[in-house]
Amino acid sequence: MRIEGGTGTSYTAGVTDEFKLEADCISSSIEHHANQEHGDAYAVDFAVNPDAAGDCFLYLKNNSEKDMVVEGVWLSMSGADEVQCKIGDTGTAVKTNGADVTPVNLNAGSGSVADCLCYSETADGAVDITGLSGGSTFQTLHVVAAADSKYFNFEADVVIPKNSTLTLYAVGGDVLIRGSVIMFFHD
Repeated sequence: MRIEGGTGTSYTAGVTDEFKLEADCISSSIEHHANQEHGDAYAVDFAVNPDAAGDCFLYLKNNSEKDMVVEGVWLSMSGADEVQCKIGDTGTAVKTNGADVTPVNLNAGSGSVADCLCYSETADGAVDITGLSGGSTFQTLHVVAAADSKYFNFEADVVIPKNSTLTLYAVGGDVLIRGSVIMFFHD
């Protein structure tokens, strides 16, 4: 049996003396592929000051037919606190005086726009996002003291199918929280 190239040159694939196919390969992560080849990777930047414990300060709902895959979160806080990451909150998100957030495309040459609904609490902590219930906390991010930014990688990634949500909650409240959610869309 011979493996021939499909370009009409009749080149055949080589095999080593250990019966392994000779190949010169390039690999990249799926998020890099989604960004470079499809222009469909984004960062959601936020700057909030939740005024109470348990405030929801970031809401993401996937409206795309593709899965929204969340890689991780960058965080910087003005003091020790925790952030709960939840999936599956239901209800109608109410953002009284909150802000619509537009995810930034991480491919400067792409014109793609993230097909999701994204709200953030106001920076002055005047309101939180309400109207949500249920959901499951899948990770609590711990910041033990005021520090430079820290990246929390979701090792298995977090897959948010169409009409599903990802929300972030301040556990203690009354601490400045700055950060970015890193995500991409892929089917």
